[in-house]
Amino acid sequence: MAVIQQLWPALLSLSLALALPTAARATPSPDPNSAKACAALSTALPHLVALPNTPAYAQHSTYWSARQTEVHPACFVAPSTTQEVSRAIALLTSLDAPFTVKAGGHTAFAGGSNIAGGVTVDLAGLDGIAVAADRRSVAVGAGSRWINVSEALDPLGLAVVGGRSATVGVSGLTLGGGISYFSGRYGWACDNVRTYEVVLASGEVVEATAGGKHADLYWALRGGGGSNFGVVTRFELNVIEQGDLWASSVVYPGVANATVIALMHGLLVEGLAAHPAAHTYFVMTYVAALGGYVVLSDQFHSTHADGTATPEVFAAFHDAALPTLSVNTRLSNTSQLLRDIEEPFGDRQTSWDTTVAATATPELLLDIVPLFEKHVARLLAAAAAANSTVTPYLVYQAISTNIIQAMQVNGGNALGLRPEDGPIMIVQVTTTWSSAALDDMIENSSRELIAEVDALAASRNATSKNGYIYMNYAGKTQDVYAGYGKENLARLRSVAKQYDPTGKFRNLWNGYFKLW
Repeated sequence: MAVIQQLWPALLSLSLALALPTAARATPSPDPNSAKACAALSTALPHLVALPNTPAYAQHSTYWSARQTEVHPACFVAPSTTQEVSRAIALLTSLDAPFTVKAGGHTAFAGGSNIAGGVTVDLAGLDGIAVAADRRSVAVGAGSRWINVSEALDPLGLAVVGGRSATVGVSGLTLGGGISYFSGRYGWACDNVRTYEVVLASGEVVEATAGGKHADLYWALRGGGGSNFGVVTRFELNVIEQGDLWASSVVYPGVANATVIALMHGLLVEGLAAHPAAHTYFVMTYVAALGGYVVLSDQFHSTHADGTATPEVFAAFHDAALPTLSVNTRLSNTSQLLRDIEEPFGDRQTSWDTTVAATATPELLLDIVPLFEKHVARLLAAAAAANSTVTPYLVYQAISTNIIQAMQVNGGNALGLRPEDGPIMIVQVTTTWSSAALDDMIENSSRELIAEVDALAASRNATSKNGYIYMNYAGKTQDVYAGYGKENLARLRSVAKQYDPTGKFRNLWNGYFKLW
């Protein structure tokens, strides 16, 4: 039991948020436009620009993934108001200076929200949180993290449809979709935004709402990412009444994976749809101290208030016949749940994902396991040779029909998921490691594994509609937007051209996923 207690934070520090490639140390390349931009920003926004070899620069260089920290911009600019963001963006685009934007800094791959030799706009100072007088919405600055939001709302008996890990940023998770404890009833985070305050490439500030003048921009920002359209500076989010949640984290030995995977498939096709207050995910990882593979099932229920009884939807996961290594059942507020899955900063990170349709039988999900084990064997051998630590994860997350139905509010989001196409399972491969020497090998192995999963699904006629890829877990080279479907992809490109007709963001805003 002592070993489990020591490993518990690592098991729960699963990468539930974004991903990827080579990560050799990146140094600023000479860029005359960036140098001019840093000088001009220093004049226009005194005290907001941080140059290399200063304490402020080092402070802004803090990222979740070490691969991002190794990227060095010519300068950081750290606005604390929308007007300062507007001035910075207008200046950068007028000078044709390459830049990127950092909110929570939780992208795994190098250059996702940092830029070598350019300007990184750090939104951390936009961290205001204001609950409306009617308790139906909350205004959240783009630099906030989910723990900031939950700590403001928990004492009021309120919550938002937001992230599941304390240090993940509000901005990146919401713009990419945003899986939540409350998704079964309300959809994803992007489906619960009332208003986006957005700085366009010209520096103009607009508000995008479902029924307003910028409804097309509102639609595009619901899962379409931000770097093609504008810098979101504030989110007005729907608020829900919410007390403590029931939660249970069960660790099983690897020999139980067939049973647990079959139960997960059952939840995908019918269990979660019948119990929309329930939420869960499955994790398989390798823990040498426990003798090999272990399986984690994290289960949540937002309306079950009995800490001594298991909700019906999860009863089979607690069957006495199932061998378990540890069970942690509790009633917790949202903030505590977010801290339970707090993801430590400073390691090297990557994540890749794909989806399979509900037509996939439990056998298909089980047949992915030996593919994952082959991947793990490669990683462990390479880590041993490089004297590096490595922790690989296989994650299943069920996107049931009730979640997809809830996504259709206010005209639907940009993701292209439709209830009539049926539920899907996200298959995610995430790795944490310590040595830069393993970067390319881990990326290549992860890419190969996802390709094998796609091929296996195709052979079983279980490819999801459009081959959807969840942006927030995607590898840098994955074609995320193709998975949104041809119609949505064309519409996203049209919106981007409408709001950035000269292509300033397309050509200057580096990092994350782009509409080419």
